[in-house]
Amino acid sequence: MHIVAMETPTQLERLSDGAVDVGFIRPRAQYPEGVTARVVQRERLLIAVSTDSPLARAKLLKASQLRGLPFIEPQFNEAAGFAEELAKLGRIGGFDAEPEYRVNDFITAVSMASAGYGVALVPQSVRAFAQPGVVFKALADFKDQVELAVAYRVREHSPCVRAFVVSVMSSGGLGRDASALISVP
Repeated sequence: MHIVAMETPTQLERLSDGAVDVGFIRPRAQYPEGVTARVVQRERLLIAVSTDSPLARAKLLKASQLRGLPFIEPQFNEAAGFAEELAKLGRIGGFDAEPEYRVNDFITAVSMASAGYGVALVPQSVRAFAQPGVVFKALADFKDQVELAVAYRVREHSPCVRAFVVSVMSSGGLGRDASALISVP
């Protein structure tokens, strides 16, 4: 097994052309012909903030309390996914949530939040990688969740790849309770 980090659009292209066998992606409304995905995890979004911030002491935050703060946006150079969620958070809070910092991954975003550069909207699972100096806060008026899906070719011939996909869909996260199959007709 060879693991390579790549953004969702690239994963979908590589799945379609056969360069990769499986991808972990943020679900889409449409997929390339012959590619499908199944949601395997849903999780709430939280705000990562430095323990030195006054926001760190609040039990529960409201989106409006984030007005004027610099946002750190992890990866995703596309309009779908977390960029949409950040824009929605801004609308709820009454501000433009344009990121001040764009970084390559959630770990870097949390590290920058820890150092006081700003706040980051992150999936709840990122707490498992937390470092000293950062806390994760729920938002009272923003309860959106994000999904993670396993993407693969509909007509996969490799028994190894098929077994891996079945294993992912039946273990951990939502596993057996995952949402309905999303596919291209």
